[in-house]
Amino acid sequence: MSSQWRLPRLSFFQSLRQSQFTLPVRPEFLVSSAFHFVNPRHHVTATDNITQVFPESAIAGLSDEEALALFTYGFFGGFVFGFERSILRMGGWNLFPARYTGFQGDPHASQIWNLSELPSRHLLPVGSSLFGSFKVMDKQIVSESSDQRASYVDYGFGSDEFRFAGCHRFQITRSPRINAEPLVQFELQHFRCNPQENQPLFVAEHIAWFHYGYAKALFANAVQCILLR
Repeated sequence: MSSQWRLPRLSFFQSLRQSQFTLPVRPEFLVSSAFHFVNPRHHVTATDNITQVFPESAIAGLSDEEALALFTYGFFGGFVFGFERSILRMGGWNLFPARYTGFQGDPHASQIWNLSELPSRHLLPVGSSLFGSFKVMDKQIVSESSDQRASYVDYGFGSDEFRFAGCHRFQITRSPRINAEPLVQFELQHFRCNPQENQPLFVAEHIAWFHYGYAKALFANAVQCILLR
């Protein structure tokens, strides 16, 4: 995979300007299997969602799985996540290992520690971990003939055994092919919670401004990876 996209490019700054940040996420995300494992007691959550719409021609030739794999590669392999990635690889993951009671992954699940091991054309099996602190909780790839054109992959972080956990959902939704210019929407949905106590994460909410900027930049890095493939 070429490293040229990892540094800021025009597509990165365009995404920062054009992506939309909202607090609500899709209702189905909060009743998903990932939600039940990450937040088994259904404690109060904080949510947000970043979206951006493109003409479908921008991802011409890519399947939903390939687009989500590139999004994943850009999110976890880009320069924005670089500092966090380095800290996790040096042992920081021990403070926040991705671990969920009763969760069973695919027997072929893998552990990713280096970018060279992170695929950019297919998604990892459910149960795979990334840098110790993120775990593939679920994925859905719809067929091209399906009327439901929303595919996604869920990455949990933290643990239901700790006071901090959450999940990212990377989603691609294609509009029905009834318009002259079909559209495709990418989303970064997110929720976080305290699985042990039913109360807001006060520390996290006091730095909401940082989370907003960091999430927008991660999303832009992920989009950039797709557009510069």
